[in-house]
This record gives sequence, structure tokens and C-alpha cells, in this order.
Amino acid sequence: MIRLEEVKATEFSEVFAIVKTALFEYVDAVFGWDDRYQKTRLSNDYEAHWYHWLYQDNERIGLVCFKFKDDSLHLHLLIIFPESQGRGAGTFAMLHLKEIAKGQGCQRITLSSFNRNKRAVNFYKKLGYQVTQAETDFYSMTLVLND
Repeated sequence: MIRLEEVKATEFSEVFAIVKTALFEYVDAVFGWDDRYQKTRLSNDYEAHWYHWLYQDNERIGLVCFKFKDDSLHLHLLIIFPESQGRGAGTFAMLHLKEIAKGQGCQRITLSSFNRNKRAVNFYKKLGYQVTQAETDFYSMTLVLND
């Protein structure tokens, strides 16, 4: 069973370290990684209540950041910790987010992914997400929610 727990403001340095570990390779290849810029972006462009720890039973397995916008849930980040990967945690997390979205009356879930992150792109495609826009470095992807 997956559950979410809102990240506390005092945990931001832990969140930043997790995001850096998970995304450094992709961000650095496209933009160049700058710690100060990324810390500012994560704290100013993303509202604190969008960040949640992912738990499977009582084990913290990852981090998710999402918001509701218009008639959709937009997923900013899904990070499953390496020790929890390969056990279905990501799939369970995405199914849980799908239920949350439906419960809020959302018509779709949207996200973007670095197109060079083949593992993530393939994961989302397996779950039924369609590429709705392809840019040089990113894919925008959407899952339409049916009743």
C-alpha cells in the first residue's frame, strides 16, 4: 500500500540532495548543473505543499512533487530510491496518483521528462502515457483518465 506524507520545510536539504542525485546527469547535460540555481528553483518555483514522501507500508521509498492545475494533475517529480526500484514501487506510486487525480475530478495527468532519460520515458509509456509534445530535450506526456 502506497501513502503520501507531506515533506516538512525542515527537510528541504534532504529533498535537494535526493533531487540532485536523481537528476544531476540529465540537468547537467542539458543546462549545466548549478547548486545555487537549482536550490532556488526548487524552493521558489515549486510550492512546499507539492512535495510528498512516498511510503510503501512503513518504508520511505521515494519522493513525488505534483500540483493540480485546471482539470489535471501535473507531476513535476517522481523519484523512487534506488533500493526500492525494480519492485513495482513506481507503478504503485503512479496508480496511487491516478486515484488522487480522479478523486479531485481531474481529466488527465501530465508530466514532462528528459527525453534522454529512456528508463523514465519507457516507464511512463508502459503505463499508457502518450507523448503530446516533443522538444529538443524534453517530452511532454499525458495520460487521459477514463472513468
